[in-house]
Amino acid sequence: MKTRNLQFWLAAAFLAIAAAAAHRAGAADVGVRAIRIEGNRQVTASKILHVLDLRRGVAYDPQAIRDALKRLYATKQFRDVAAWRESTEFPDSVVVVVRVEEYPRVDDVRFEGSDHLDEEELRKAIHAGKGTFVRPAVTGRDRDAILDAYREKGYYRAAVRDTIVHEDGKGDVLVYRIAEGEKVRVRHIDFVGARGVDTDELRKVMKTRESRWLRGSDFNPDELEKDRERIVALYRSRGFLDAEVRDVDLEFSDDGRALDVFVTIDEGRRYYVGDVAWEGNTLLPDTTIASLVTLRRGEPFDESELARIQQAIGNRYWDRGYIYSAVTPVRRVRGDTVDVTLSIEPGSLAHVREINIVGNTKTAEEVIRRELVLMPGDVFSASRLRRSLREVFALGFFAGPPEPSFEPADSGDIDLTLRVQEKPAGQFRMGAGYAQLNGVSGFLGITEPNFMGRGIRVGIDWEFSKFRQNINLQFTQPWFMGSPTTVAASVFSMNQNQVRQQFYDDRRTGFSVRVGRPLPWLDYSSAFVNYRFEEVELSNFSEFYQGPLRSVQWPQTTSSLELTFLRNSTDNPFHPTAGSQVRLSARWSGGLLGGDVSFQRYVADVSWYARLFWKAALRVRINTGLLDSYGSANGVPDYELFRLGGNRRYALRGYDFFEVVPEGNPQFIGGRFMNVVSYEVTWPIAEPSVYGALFYDVGNTWNSFRGADILDVRRGAGVGLRIELPMLGTVGLDYGYGFDRVGGARWEPHLTFGGSF
Repeated sequence: MKTRNLQFWLAAAFLAIAAAAAHRAGAADVGVRAIRIEGNRQVTASKILHVLDLRRGVAYDPQAIRDALKRLYATKQFRDVAAWRESTEFPDSVVVVVRVEEYPRVDDVRFEGSDHLDEEELRKAIHAGKGTFVRPAVTGRDRDAILDAYREKGYYRAAVRDTIVHEDGKGDVLVYRIAEGEKVRVRHIDFVGARGVDTDELRKVMKTRESRWLRGSDFNPDELEKDRERIVALYRSRGFLDAEVRDVDLEFSDDGRALDVFVTIDEGRRYYVGDVAWEGNTLLPDTTIASLVTLRRGEPFDESELARIQQAIGNRYWDRGYIYSAVTPVRRVRGDTVDVTLSIEPGSLAHVREINIVGNTKTAEEVIRRELVLMPGDVFSASRLRRSLREVFALGFFAGPPEPSFEPADSGDIDLTLRVQEKPAGQFRMGAGYAQLNGVSGFLGITEPNFMGRGIRVGIDWEFSKFRQNINLQFTQPWFMGSPTTVAASVFSMNQNQVRQQFYDDRRTGFSVRVGRPLPWLDYSSAFVNYRFEEVELSNFSEFYQGPLRSVQWPQTTSSLELTFLRNSTDNPFHPTAGSQVRLSARWSGGLLGGDVSFQRYVADVSWYARLFWKAALRVRINTGLLDSYGSANGVPDYELFRLGGNRRYALRGYDFFEVVPEGNPQFIGGRFMNVVSYEVTWPIAEPSVYGALFYDVGNTWNSFRGADILDVRRGAGVGLRIELPMLGTVGLDYGYGFDRVGGARWEPHLTFGGSF
């Protein structure tokens, strides 16, 4: 019986193989006489044939037809595709018929019911647009994107439907009909099971906030999901290493406009720090490692602090070129105590093999490379890399610091790539401005800080108003003859008419030449020598001016030499939050230098920066100046003396320009010694162009250094706003209250608009 069954199956298999062979032979004998496309409306037959890649006159092959249909379907333009063959009057040929069913192709997208979201914002969120073949996957993804946009704004119960309508003159239009619903606000957040951490701390760590009288809180489900991770991270920083958020329940009010959030927490056990040791350290002194280990025995175990310790040790190894080092904590739990051993694996020393620079479409590569302090062939150093990124960013040609990436080399060294993003650095300025000292003014200016991509700065500025006519031409070569030597020159003409505390017309023309170099023995520092020659002519004296300048034979020439020391260690060249700025200058006029005017001036301008909280930063500034003659009591002209006020040179906000002079002096006679201390807190309102400020200034000027009374000061405080406008410069507003003004305390606005020089 079994033998007969075996014979049967062998015969069936033989017949099947023979039938298949006969079919292939028959197919090979049949040719494709024509290919006909049916059902297409938007997509042309020629495009379909191109995708199908079928040819007339070739042998009919069912597998080739199936492969062609797969390619056609993969274009995502068709809801369905099918093919079959039809006989012709010729027995050895067939016609291949391909029928397609297209997805609708729309000519426009419209939103209905979007009262609270800008249409442009919705268009950026979706994928569909003019010419899109509208598939369910496309509309489904777009509906989700629209809902996400609404949920970010607090419209948690928004709903979206899509439909296609035909409109005369517009064709088929995809319409997203939106029911926004009421905005949902978080009314209350409660925590179930929270005992080891105060609930107020939990609320602070969350981005989801309760609504208050002065603070709304729109509900965002995506942010609430991230809050679960923030809560767990807080618990683990307090020793609750097993903590988890078990559930988050939402209860809506009857009208759907308010929401209560209930967070259920499983705290688990609290753990404490036991023994902390390390092994494998072959590079750093153990005292250095010990100083970096901030976990203390008996304190609650802080998981985030352990991560900071790992990073701090790793950074020390990275600074010495061991970028393949690893710091792995090994924990051992004893009841409620956790012992930690930091296993340090130094890895191999890595050198920088190549540094590649990409993204610089205008700036010459040489201009970027000469700012680097980490060079090919150097042992890799993380701190030197950070310094290099800072120096390149400080050029002002790029939107941010370069983005570094690493590629391991076969030798164990690394190749470094720095990606920069050019930004428009040149300025063509034309328009009107307002400065409190001179009123409405016009300005024209062209400044190119990166001329021909070589880092050369050239510029011309012309400012004109009823009271002021200024022209200034500037040229700066930061790398003269291939060395880090700055050579700069300027030619200027400045004309200032009488305005308030300016008691005469002031005409000045001249030029200056400056040469400087960085100081190799003091980081972040440079020194400059500047020679300045100007011709000064005063006229049209006010009737209130009774000083000695009336009897001077004008014009007078001033020939001066100035030495300047600069140091800037701030973390950001534009909006610092750490570091310091130092400017020390000594200027000598007349004497051996010639000219009609002789005096000496010494100025120290020092600022310190510190981050306070969030992105707010504190600036403490001390500006001190000493001015004297070479022995003659009347050697210093009035227009060189220190008169404080306003928010420009020798600033003291809360007081008018040139208002503050030594007690007992007439308004036109300033002091020979001045000191101003300023405290200012700034914070971003809309990064990177809008910043707010709070300030407190104290200072005064005296007739001599010996006669100065540092307790006799003028005080000013107020608020400020800085707005950086492309092509125009900075709009600055300081509104200061002068506590010690002559005639009584009062407010004084200080407004500048456009550039100044």
